Amino acid sequence: MATRLNNGSRLFGEIENILVANIRVPSNNLRISNRLNIEKIANSIRQHGLLQPLVVKPRSDHFEIVAGYRRFLACKSLHWKKIPCHIVNLDDMQTFEVAMVENIRRKSFTALEEANAFKIYVSDKGWGGVTELSNKIGRSQSSIIRRIGLLDLPKDVLDSIKRSELSPSTAVELFRVKDPIKQSRLAKLVARQHLTTKRVRGIVNNDMMLNNHPDTVIRSQLRAFDKSIIVLRVALNKIVTIMDEEDKENMLIQELLLYQRNVLHQQIGILLKCKKKYEKRILRYRNVMK
Repeated sequence: MATRLNNGSRLFGEIENILVANIRVPSNNLRISNRLNIEKIANSIRQHGLLQPLVVKPRSDHFEIVAGYRRFLACKSLHWKKIPCHIVNLDDMQTFEVAMVENIRRKSFTALEEANAFKIYVSDKGWGGVTELSNKIGRSQSSIIRRIGLLDLPKDVLDSIKRSELSPSTAVELFRVKDPIKQSRLAKLVARQHLTTKRVRGIVNNDMMLNNHPDTVIRSQLRAFDKSIIVLRVALNKIVTIMDEEDKENMLIQELLLYQRNVLHQQIGILLKCKKKYEKRILRYRNVMK
């Protein structure tokens, strides 16, 4: 039996039933989350058996888990005395690769656990660059860079991701906000108001726009409202003038002009409300990002 990495290499070894007492947890455990769903895995093993052995490597007086940490804990919770294990001889880099690929393949990593594993591989240990890692795990280089980038966010933002108050995709939008204090405030706003990624992107875009050209941009955009309102008011005055000049007894024309005057009046009211809402929206963005 063999375990295959995405780079095509094979790691052969024997399958043996090993005493639970002789198995140790990984020396470099990639998991930082306490939510391991052990009970769910234990129920599956109870019903169907252990469908895939643990992957372990021999140490001087015990076997160390390479892949299958959650399955090991599940089997222990079921009071198994022995567990089927695939014994392989691996160096540290190969051990890390197998554990990382196994967790990615099973989708058992959280986003931050992935980020931590990628950082260890690329930066901390220097076993390979982003390109090599991309080839091994079948992910794009940009997605790997984004994952690692999560670890640069403030601690309280990372805590929000751990608590599932902030999704990783939404957290990525905070990268463009360079001020850590603003990142934290925006993360709290997301958690409090359950903002979508699209809404957060809009807030960040507005913050960047206001930071780059604050007063000029606001004035130019509000000027568009003012110009439109002026145009409609001129038209409204002309309609009123025409009504005064036309024959008052021609009720059909008077009613038609009166209708047009009311329409213009309503449109002016709508534009005034829109302008006020837009001003409030800008102020809200400013208050959020201050």
